[in-house]
Amino acid sequence: MEKVIRIKKDPFPLLDKNKIYDILIEECKASSEDYMRDMFLHSFPECEEYRFQGNLGFGGKIWWRDYDKRMDVTCYREDETPERLEIIQRVNKKLKELLK
Repeated sequence: MEKVIRIKKDPFPLLDKNKIYDILIEECKASSEDYMRDMFLHSFPECEEYRFQGNLGFGGKIWWRDYDKRMDVTCYREDETPERLEIIQRVNKKLKELLK
């Protein structure tokens, strides 16, 4: 029996994934270590989420959805503060602009 390998199609083929991670570093204080960037680049878009933590706490994640071509960052509800919500709003706006 022949094994079939399915490769998920990149919903963001023209998007510079390094720019996304740059935003996470600049705005969310994600790790700037090369291995963390490499892990992100390897995960995108194979997984629907990537935990980067940073100043959004342990639950700091970026989500991408191929069904509606959308990306956004979140944190755990219990970790929400006015400062974190402001960061999330600012980053989500930048991510939305990247997708235009």
